[in-house]
Amino acid sequence: MYAFVRFLEDNVCYALPVSRVRDFSPTSQQDFDNQKVYTVYRNPEEAADEDDESPGEWGDRLLLHKAQILALAANLLPGAEQKVVFITARVHPGETPSSFVCQGIIDFLVSHHPIAKVLRDHVVFKIAPMLNPDGVYLGNYRCSLMGFDLNRHWANPSPWAHPTLHGVKELIIDMYNNPKINLEFYIDIHAHSTMMNGFMYGNIFEDEERFQRQAIFPKLLCQNAEDFSYSSTSFNRDAVKAGTGRRFLGGLLNDTSSCYTLEVSFYSYILGGTASAVPYTEEAYMKLGRNVARTFLDYYRLNSLVEGPLAPTPKTWKDKVPHYKCPAQRGPGNSHAGGKPDKRSQAHLKEPSLPTR
Repeated sequence: MYAFVRFLEDNVCYALPVSRVRDFSPTSQQDFDNQKVYTVYRNPEEAADEDDESPGEWGDRLLLHKAQILALAANLLPGAEQKVVFITARVHPGETPSSFVCQGIIDFLVSHHPIAKVLRDHVVFKIAPMLNPDGVYLGNYRCSLMGFDLNRHWANPSPWAHPTLHGVKELIIDMYNNPKINLEFYIDIHAHSTMMNGFMYGNIFEDEERFQRQAIFPKLLCQNAEDFSYSSTSFNRDAVKAGTGRRFLGGLLNDTSSCYTLEVSFYSYILGGTASAVPYTEEAYMKLGRNVARTFLDYYRLNSLVEGPLAPTPKTWKDKVPHYKCPAQRGPGNSHAGGKPDKRSQAHLKEPSLPTR
């Protein structure tokens, strides 16, 4: 367990290990008067930080804070079917780590990195960095301006009470009904207050082939990101989650689509083979986002959309991401990602890894 202490002189947060302590009583002392002091649960990421990201907007709103969308693509073959990856974040305004993960995805995809260029040439990425801007503006932890948990209203969002959700759903349905578009991924990014590492929630399907196929992406991500835990990833259809984006869209879209909730810990991650907790930083969250983006190249190589390895190029990122062997998983019979993969899935995971970062 760690106690986090921040010193104003150098603006650095220190993680101090403690043992045999069950309760903490925070205290604060300031050397200034008549100034506002804010206490935050995690690194803040405000609505203003997202305003310059993207040009598209959805829905008139009571406080005039509009959700935005960023569309990334380049050099797609004319007339070819568009493969779309749709990513959303910050539907729960207090889950600020989701914004840093999303920022890492965006930064990588718009970069000059050769992997990013290949992805833009083959896939359309649509990203909504902040689904609940009013909640963020007001400092809410989970709900919107009207007091709703937006991630429980995907089935029937109101254009007045849930305008951003309504707009996103309409856009996704339009793409679903377009024969020239194949919406292959929906990923909703969240932060988790009790679990460690990054991990995913997926859906359970009666079709065994579809169930096995949706396990491929988190397995690939586990190989690319040291802080992502496949053993914590689970697939479920809990009734309480029925109104979430992952559950609703998993039932709406066709069997070639994969819908996930990507969770990341508010606090720390544990490296495989160790018991040491590494505190998350803003850079670590963004690094996870970059690894999510990179993993799409692995996935689309397996599906033959992208052919052959990239030529080695100088590294343009300060982090070099090695490949990590995912730990042994639990056996079948539960909702965790421990089901024994079929031979085809095992063969997929033996494909060549990503090129030099």
